[in-house]
Amino acid sequence: MSISLNREGKDGLIEWSISIASTKFFNQYWNVAIQELSIKLFQENGYFGKSQIGEVLQELKEIKSWAKNHVTEENYTIMEHKIDELEKAIPEAFVGHDDAYIYVY
Repeated sequence: MSISLNREGKDGLIEWSISIASTKFFNQYWNVAIQELSIKLFQENGYFGKSQIGEVLQELKEIKSWAKNHVTEENYTIMEHKIDELEKAIPEAFVGHDDAYIYVY
């Protein structure tokens, strides 16, 4: 299983998705950072809209900074790469979908 960002279409089906991490990796590293940093939007079972992109990108920067000091170099490299990918993908996910929400599950 894995945790991903998902945008549902009007029919309720997922029309856009990007993987974040396996459930095990997410729970072991991402969730710890999310809890320690009191992340509000970018968390499992959370969601955000276009107006919150700036806040989500800031939360991702905080997670990246946390990871640099709390995980092994190998796992930091994995998280850094994924965060860089998410920072580009999130704004793009709202192009033409201003009223959409991105869900984390």
